[in-house]
Amino acid sequence: MLKRKAFNRIFFSTVAFFLVFTLYNLKVVNNSDINNKIEKNINKETVYTLNNDNYISKTDVYVGKFYTLEDKIKEKLEIMTSENNKNALLPSYFKPILPENTKVLDVVVEDSLVKVYFSKELNNINEEQSEKMIEAIVYTITDENVLGIEIYVEGNLLKYVPHTKKELPTILTKDFGINKTYEIFSSNNIAKVVMTYYTNCGEDLCEVPVTKYVNDDREVLEIVFDELSEVSYDSNLISLLENTKIINYKINKNNILVNINNDITEEEANLIFSSIFNNYDVEKVKLLVNNQKKIEKTKKNIEK
Repeated sequence: MLKRKAFNRIFFSTVAFFLVFTLYNLKVVNNSDINNKIEKNINKETVYTLNNDNYISKTDVYVGKFYTLEDKIKEKLEIMTSENNKNALLPSYFKPILPENTKVLDVVVEDSLVKVYFSKELNNINEEQSEKMIEAIVYTITDENVLGIEIYVEGNLLKYVPHTKKELPTILTKDFGINKTYEIFSSNNIAKVVMTYYTNCGEDLCEVPVTKYVNDDREVLEIVFDELSEVSYDSNLISLLENTKIINYKINKNNILVNINNDITEEEANLIFSSIFNNYDVEKVKLLVNNQKKIEKTKKNIEK
């Protein structure tokens, strides 16, 4: 009798354990299936918005994989709008830049031009951040397929940076600049250069493009390397490229070859590639280290 009871306890305990184990694994498999389905239906997209250091900085968000271009643009702009339920899609180190209650009324794509129609709340931006907001919108929307945008508020073309007398071009492109700084002492030989820096975003490094206006008549490539190899004027901006110099370079119609003196990491190479593509309309950039090690990247890859 005792043996039978003991056997029954062991038998039922084993069955119960087996059932729990099976149900647990079914749950894991089901969760895995759900995650796989979600991943198949979303794409990583780039947005530019405020980081905690008050720079317009590059980050990634996820939007529907099968969205039209119009829907992707609308979704990204809504994520960048203050006090709505989509802000949670931004990484924790970033903040929305568009004013609260701003609505994207319509997005119209005409070849490589995008027209974005906003509600009147877009003008509720404060003066300090108004130009940064325009920069963020332009850099978020323009890519290899979208070369320019027009911004409308309540159906009217936005002609000035809100709350300023700074006139806007009808079609906005990346030529408008981003995180602008000025070191101009005369009206002669003004060069516009765009450098990419890093900044600390919690435990990660985020890209911060900076447009700088300087009095300098050298080739833009030389100015870029000089700027990136110096200690930044702003302690929040990191270049990682101190003492990296150009030995020589060659600029062709579709590609650029640069020979540098120091070996570099992947993160350092990314700053160089991004900075060069921001200043030159070429398809490919090749880096040589002391005429030997070769690293190359195409414009399409750097813009992903």
